[in-house]
Amino acid sequence: MKLQNMIMPSPETCTEEALYYRIHGKREPDFNGNILKLRRNTELYFDTYFNSFSVGKWKKYAKIQNVYVALKFCGKMKITLIHKDKIGIETEILSRKIKEVVLESTGEEHKVYFDDVSTSGLYSIDFQALEATEFQSGYFGTDIDKIQVRPIKIALDICTFRRELFVKRNMDLLAQRVFNSERYQEFSENLEVFIIDNAQTLDIADFKDPHIHLYANRNLGGAGGFTRGLIEIKQKAEELNVTHALLMDDDIIIEPESIFRTWTMLSVLKDEYQNAFIGGAMLRLDIQHIQVESGAVWNQGTLINRKAGLDLRNVEACIYNEVEEGIDYSAWWYTTMPLSVVQEDNLPLPIFIRGDDVEYGLRNAKTIIMMNGICVWHEPFENKYASTMFYYILRNRLIDNAIHEIPLSKENFIQTMYQLVREELYLYRYKNANLLLDGVEDYLKGIEWLKGHNGEELHKQVMEQSYKMQYIENLEIPFDYGRYKSAFQEVNDESFKHKVIRRLTVNGTFLSATRDNVIVPVVGCREINVYRAKQVLNYDAVAQKGFVTVQNKEEAQACMRRMKRVKGMIADRYDSVNEEYRQRHRELMNREFWNAYLAVIDGKSN
Repeated sequence: MKLQNMIMPSPETCTEEALYYRIHGKREPDFNGNILKLRRNTELYFDTYFNSFSVGKWKKYAKIQNVYVALKFCGKMKITLIHKDKIGIETEILSRKIKEVVLESTGEEHKVYFDDVSTSGLYSIDFQALEATEFQSGYFGTDIDKIQVRPIKIALDICTFRRELFVKRNMDLLAQRVFNSERYQEFSENLEVFIIDNAQTLDIADFKDPHIHLYANRNLGGAGGFTRGLIEIKQKAEELNVTHALLMDDDIIIEPESIFRTWTMLSVLKDEYQNAFIGGAMLRLDIQHIQVESGAVWNQGTLINRKAGLDLRNVEACIYNEVEEGIDYSAWWYTTMPLSVVQEDNLPLPIFIRGDDVEYGLRNAKTIIMMNGICVWHEPFENKYASTMFYYILRNRLIDNAIHEIPLSKENFIQTMYQLVREELYLYRYKNANLLLDGVEDYLKGIEWLKGHNGEELHKQVMEQSYKMQYIENLEIPFDYGRYKSAFQEVNDESFKHKVIRRLTVNGTFLSATRDNVIVPVVGCREINVYRAKQVLNYDAVAQKGFVTVQNKEEAQACMRRMKRVKGMIADRYDSVNEEYRQRHRELMNREFWNAYLAVIDGKSN
């Protein structure tokens, strides 16, 4: 049985060679990305993110007894099978040669077995071309009785809102690499795609493959879109023989091999892990070798991103990636779950966006498998600034904590709220500060309010109260790159007295402005860069858009008075509302509620 293919970089997904292989020596120029033409004595290493084999994970979770590598090449090569691991923080990488063979081939398949009992780390392969050689393809496999292999069929659940180019690009990629590919012939019959279009801007005529299903949906955010997808998949599960749902964001680039590896792992899971979730790491779309997260911990809402910042071109990072740490959930940019979880009374929460994946993971994911080579490329969050998010930050944190009885005292929450609101006041972003307080007030209205609210209309109101990103030529402050760049310079000479004055005056809000305007980044701005400025251009370098805020003592005072009122509301209602959510949250998770909430649109489904 084939477990995972050895894959090559491509312009459709990723061109960072070091994620796939490393070469020492010379090779012939070749524009066919699937074939490597090696000159004599050139060495080729596959101890990489995509082409090593996670032997520890496979042997822990899957019913495999042995591992082999199957290779196709033309020429003569020395093939070395290696086990790599790392014990402890200070230990260097432990590299152990398992086997070395010399093979000649004219393109037929050769299998070489890892005669080894390792249960951690990575298997990798080194090649040395003993003459001019073409490496054509390879895969890792195992010998297993068919009776041990579960029939698995995956349905992708993609929620989208005005991401037509991303969605069409990924569907074209699946059509090219999976649905119309001999390499994935068996797998292609075990993959369906359900696209939930919250903007109602896609047309099924744009997707020719019968495995792709499109549904128009009201804009009820990621929670509404993904839940609609789960409901539709569940309804067609028996007809299509679907066993698992794979929730996936719309603004990503997928690697089809990741989905294949998910499918093969699910097919051979040990009985005790058959209800496991399989998650995918998030890699940066702009710097494709940097990992943003591989699983996360909720931590009362102050998230801990596991394995953040790893440079996956390095073998050491790939080995560290295999170390299992405690995680609470896998984000819905790539999360696979068994459909047995998706019951009529066990659907996600209607919280529009931010925290829906957290809550569902806390509720259902007892085992989450993360593994090298299963990932998506996603735009980093600092490149996706949205003022609307401030409404959902605290509201949804409170809902998730209450439902799962995660202790957060009212005193600690008030401190957290004050800190977040003040940060926005110090930057003169009064709308954001008020959105944070709006979210808290709405939470304190209790579960009846959440049950009865119209998520689509509420989000429109939130958008109206948010800062609107505009192209800089439409803003009253002219953009100047030099002034923007100066906002990143460290300020190390601020005296303690000056810092105290800044805090007492809400970063100069209650002092006269001494600067006409400044230009700062929307994410990562330091308070001192805004101090005593009359106007601030908040600039998003990726979108090349921004918004202007103005120092306003009256708005700051009004917001601070409002904070005190909300503090009193928390003192009165916090404990009782928390208890209400703990006792009644199931009312938000059943099919009857969701049918009414979705008010399903007819017309664009196939």
